[in-house]
Amino acid sequence: METERPMTEKESFLVIHQMITATKKGINEDGYLYLLWGWLVLFASLGHYILMTFTDFKYPFITWMSMPVAGVIAGIYFSSRSKKRRVRTYVDEFMSYLWGGFLISIMVMLLVMPKVGMDKVYPVLILFYGIGTFASGGALRFRPLIIGGALNWPVALVAFFAPFPQQLLLLGLAVICSYIVPGYLLRANFKRQNV
Repeated sequence: METERPMTEKESFLVIHQMITATKKGINEDGYLYLLWGWLVLFASLGHYILMTFTDFKYPFITWMSMPVAGVIAGIYFSSRSKKRRVRTYVDEFMSYLWGGFLISIMVMLLVMPKVGMDKVYPVLILFYGIGTFASGGALRFRPLIIGGALNWPVALVAFFAPFPQQLLLLGLAVICSYIVPGYLLRANFKRQNV
């Protein structure tokens, strides 16, 4: 039977270095999901606004039907990305729970929408977007996500007092601040670190 020999100081530092490198790569977010959801929500909210305001189309909310397709794309992307990683960090675990809880919260809001009214749902969704991106920014230590998430809260406050059509425009503004701009900055940061 072979006994384990104690590690040398050099070997210990090498193991620590490898763990730190694996953690950094785990935290290295490319911004893809923020951009995917940001652009989809922006197009859906603006499309809904345009159809509702400038046409007689009976179902202006049809623009939101792209969301389930995006969910499948995001699920495939997240699954393939998770398989490539050898190490699952605490940040990865936190982000899974955060965005899983976010998704469940959105589903609950959409289910109760007929009861509470559409004019109350979008401001709450803007609050959820703010919480998700603010907490993600904190976990990733990425200031643009933190700021973008925090900007959603005053936008949500205004949305609570705005008529429904304007809430759709405010939702678009919220995702520009919290998803699209930080998503492009994350992507640039990712490319810079992985050259």
